[in-house]
Amino acid sequence: MKSLLTIYILLSFGELGLANMAQMRKKSHTEEFEGMPALFRAMSSSPNDGYTYNWSVVSFSTNGQPESGINCIVLYLDQCTSWNKCRQTCLKTGATSYRWFHDGCCECVGELCTNYGVNESRCRLCPEPGLEDEED
Repeated sequence: MKSLLTIYILLSFGELGLANMAQMRKKSHTEEFEGMPALFRAMSSSPNDGYTYNWSVVSFSTNGQPESGINCIVLYLDQCTSWNKCRQTCLKTGATSYRWFHDGCCECVGELCTNYGVNESRCRLCPEPGLEDEED
């Protein structure tokens, strides 16, 4: 009986942890920088060499007309980072703002974006693989 109670308690805490992770993915901190748009465009257009930063580039129309050429560009760091590391990395890329999600995902935001880019945690390896699968 005691072992069944222990298992139930552990499972309950595990479910709480997963629920908290889902909530953390929705919460974020944002900040604006002066930015260096030319540097950010260069960083987001150069191929990922695997030696500097590992990130994904997301580009989307800011005015609802994809052919207009006015695109918001954001960089999602692949790995989870601390709030300060996210801020420092985005400063170095020339971003004009950043969004750090409470799950550790970092989004560096380009100058043509409104509302700090995409309000969605999309980092490839953050949270760690496997946690997302267990949430559903």
